[in-house]
Order: sequence, then structure tokens, then C-alpha cells
Amino acid sequence: MKSVLMKNLANKVASALILAMLTQFAASCNKSQDIEKVETSDKLQLSVSIAGIQENSDKSGENKAAVRNNVKPLVRSYNEFDALVSVDNHVEQSSSIRIHSSAAKANSGAARAEAIGPGVKYRLFLYKNDGTFVSSTALTANSTGKVAIEAGEDYKWYALSYNNTEDVPDVTTGSSAITLAGGKDVLHAAGTLSVPSDASGALPLGIIFNHKTSRLAIELNSMGMFGDMNSATVAVSGLSMKSGTIDIFTGKYSDLEDYTQTINWSSFENVEAGFNDRKVAYAYTVDSTNANNVSVSIASLQLTHASDLVEGEGATVRSFSATPVNFSPVSVTPAIGRTHRILYNLVESALTTVGVSNTGDSVRWSRSNLYYAAGTHNPYRFYATNAQRSDAKSYFAYGALTPGQFVNAASRQDPCAQVYPQGVWRTPTNNDLYSISDGQGLLSSLLGTVGSLLGARDEMENSEPGDGTATGRYAQFEVTTPPNTAFDARSNNLRLYYNGQLPRLGVLPNGFLDLDLSGLAALLGSSYGTQSHIWTSNAPASILTLVNLGVWGHIASTERQAVAGIPFGTPFVRAKRTGELLVSAVGVDVLTSTLKNVRCVRN
Repeated sequence: MKSVLMKNLANKVASALILAMLTQFAASCNKSQDIEKVETSDKLQLSVSIAGIQENSDKSGENKAAVRNNVKPLVRSYNEFDALVSVDNHVEQSSSIRIHSSAAKANSGAARAEAIGPGVKYRLFLYKNDGTFVSSTALTANSTGKVAIEAGEDYKWYALSYNNTEDVPDVTTGSSAITLAGGKDVLHAAGTLSVPSDASGALPLGIIFNHKTSRLAIELNSMGMFGDMNSATVAVSGLSMKSGTIDIFTGKYSDLEDYTQTINWSSFENVEAGFNDRKVAYAYTVDSTNANNVSVSIASLQLTHASDLVEGEGATVRSFSATPVNFSPVSVTPAIGRTHRILYNLVESALTTVGVSNTGDSVRWSRSNLYYAAGTHNPYRFYATNAQRSDAKSYFAYGALTPGQFVNAASRQDPCAQVYPQGVWRTPTNNDLYSISDGQGLLSSLLGTVGSLLGARDEMENSEPGDGTATGRYAQFEVTTPPNTAFDARSNNLRLYYNGQLPRLGVLPNGFLDLDLSGLAALLGSSYGTQSHIWTSNAPASILTLVNLGVWGHIASTERQAVAGIPFGTPFVRAKRTGELLVSAVGVDVLTSTLKNVRCVRN
């Protein structure tokens, strides 16, 4: 019996010991797990983000296509349309960001950077100061990346990207060289990092990339043709692109190889979101020794002119022929880290009148009148359809940039010079009018009869009247320009429609630009449908009987020979240069005038 009791007691003691050991083991395990959790939460990391891309723009290039009207830009004629071609280093940026981070400033030494697009992938390479490889981490822009580091350690870091959503190649063991794909916008950055010995949590690293290729931008711009580009056949030749191997430590290239980059219409994208009148395609090279002799051709260009800018006018689609327009080759020698832009400003072709009688020169006229579309990114335009119209956006006071606005003599400017590309067009001078007029007179009153101004028959040679009910009445003048299949007869001939002029008003109606066609027609009176009026750019001077404040204009009308006040015979065009007096408004430092149309000529 005693032995049984001793055995039971031993079993209970053993059970208690076993239970105690299991409890201690469990507690030990829990303590170990708690320690691991603490270490995990306190692990030191780099918090990596992209602060931007270092700007490399040459801002002086922005105004090369916007020359002043006293400089004649070299516009070349290519039959159906003309072009002003220029080369600059302008970088078009949809946005830029201010760098606030002190870490970013320390790493970049720059105050501004170009924003990087969403979803752009990059790779961060981390090394210790002695060259020991630490890590290579694939990251994505616009999100914070985490990379493990150690307290009290000094690092060198390198970053590489294609500036798109493609994966970036990794380094191989023991090498700092990476073979890159061709035709990519390679971005590179490098820096050093000293981690304090007492550092904890996340240490920020803001990366600012540098462009490590030369980017060739080919921009097609149809703002000078006043329409959006729908389609075209585009061919680009003469590119000498190369790819190669980059050393992420130095950013230098080796083992360069030829890379063929094909650019066609599908390669082009809008420069500005929502606008189809500026398109750009990019080519990339890592070579800075070979010149590129770039040739561009355009065929089957189709444009659409907006329908919401002119009251009563629908969208106009203009199609040019399939015959390629071959622009002269442009030579560009790439430089690493720079953008070289070849800008093809397409310009509406002009109509050339016969030689001016007193100078022997010819004059090249726009195909329709100028109007001003307030609030648009391309406000100075020629009408897509040349027609008789009473549109408030096309009636300018002398020397004013905005329709329906008077200015003083010191503020006088040329609205034609504002047409994009600036400086290609100008308002005609009095001498330019010799090709579409055969005399001069004094316009004393809008409502005065043209006959009293012009005298006898005075038929304008090389002209004919138009009295069609469909397009309105006009005076048409002979041109030497062959017909352009992209335009109809209204724009293939120099037609000045009888839009009339507004009499001199001391105060213009409020909301002048918002007047509808009927409201403006009431102000135009009997001149609408019977006369054409356009301005010249000559400064006020003593002309005819007007002393110091006389300015020149042009008037045309359809007349018939009259006997005893009764008209008979075939209608003909009378066209004269007219002198008009400017009058100072009472109590206001402005010079009032009539309001006329503006028909531009080439600079």
C-alpha cells in the first residue's frame, strides 16, 4: 500500500515538474516573439521618393518662333502650305514642382525640377562606401519605397529609370555596367548617404534624376493654320540614334551600337492635353558625336477648324493632297542631357497680287480677314471660311489689338503681328494697297456715297465684283497664286467682302464682342453689303487735308456708270486708298476712329 502511495506521489511531482517546464518554455517562446516584433517595427529604412527630373531647358528658345514684326522670319513656301522651321532647346513641360525637401536640395543642388509621370519605374542601387554591394530594389514613382539600411553606416546610392512604366535592368554580380534598350529616355541619379548611429525609423531620400540621353523632339504645329490636326502621313529620315551600356557609378556610356527608331504619324502625341494643334514625337540617343541630318515630309494632312469660335459657322475640314511636302534637312548634333527641338510651324499659304504700281513689288495677302477669339490659347486667327459676315470679333479700331476697343497713339500696335507664329504677318501699309487700289480720297462720312469720294468711273483694273446671294457681295482682285485644292473659290481668290464699317462712336456699346450678327448689322447701317473697309498700319501723319492725325484705309465697292443719276451698264469695282481723321475722345486719352476689318499681309 505504501509503495502505491509513493508511486502516485512521484507521478504528481513529475506532472507538476513537466507542467512547470512547459509553462516556462511557453513563456520563453512568447518573450522571444515579442522581441522579434519590436525589432521588426524599429528596423531602420530609407523612405525613397522622386522629387523630379532636373530641368535642362534653354528658355531663350521659347521666343524664337515668336519674333517681333520688325524682323522678317524665314517662311518657306511648299505650295499647299508654308512653314517656319526652327531649332531650339526648349523643353515642353506640362507641370513643374518646387523642391521643398532639404534632402532633395542637398542631393540635387537644384531649386526646381520637372515632374515625373505616374507609374514610372526606377531601380535604386545601394552600396557601402567600400564598394560592397548592399541591395538593388525595383521601385515606382509617386509612391514611397522602403529600402533597409543600417545605423552608423555610410552609403553610395545610384538610381536608374527609362522614364516610363518599363522595368529597369539589374546589375550582374561584381559589375556596375547595364546594357540599355535603345530609344529610351534614360534617367540617372547618384549620391551619398551617412546614417547617424542613433538613427531609427525611416530616413527620407528624395531623388532628382538627370537626363542621360539626348532627346530629339520633332514638333508639328498647326496653330498658324488655325486648325486641329486630324491625320497625316509623316516620314522622318536622317536620324542617327545609338544605344549603349551605362556605368551606374559614373553615368558614362560604352559599347555604343546603332539603333533604328522609326517615327511616323502614330509616334506623335499632343503637347498640350486637349489641343490637337501641337504634336510631338521623340527620338533618343546616347551618342553626342554624330550629327543628325533630319528630313521630315508630310502628306495627306487633314485639319479641322473649330466650329464654336464663329457664330453661324460650322466645323470646317480642310484636306491637303497626298503629294508629300518635303522640308529642307535640319542638322542637329546631340548633347547628352539636352533636348533639341525641331519645330515645324505650319503656316497658311498666302495669295499674291500683281506687282505694286509704284514699287514693282508683289504683295502676299491672307485668304480671309483677321478675327480675335478671346479666351482661347490661339486667339488671333483668319476665318476658316471667307464670307460676308457682321462678326464683332473682326471689327478693329485703328491700332487696337482687341476688336471694339479704342487706344491712344502710344499704345498703337499691329494685331496681324500677333497671329501665330508672331511676326509672320502684318497689317498692310499704304504702299501695299497700290496692288488693289487705283487712287486715293478723303472719307468724310461713312454714309457719304462712294461716288462722291471716287469721282468718275475709276474702274479698278484686274478686279471684278461679286454679287452672289449665297456668299454675299464682294470685290475680287487678281492674284498670281495657283488654286489650292484645300480651299474653295472664296479663299483661292483675293475677295474683300462687303462687311462695311462701324461709324465713329464716342462710346462703344457694352459687351461689344458679344453682339450677335443682327445687333452688329444694325450698327453697320447701309455700309454692310455695299462696301469693304480695311485698315493700314501707317502711323498718323499729314495726309490729304488731314493734319498730323490722318490715317490710311482702303475702301472698295461695286458701282455702275450713271447718267443723270441713273445707273446703267456692267457693274465694276471701285477701290481707293482713303484718308481718315482720328479724333480724341472727350476727357479720355484715346483716339477714336471707325471700326474696320483687318486683312493681313506677309511680313
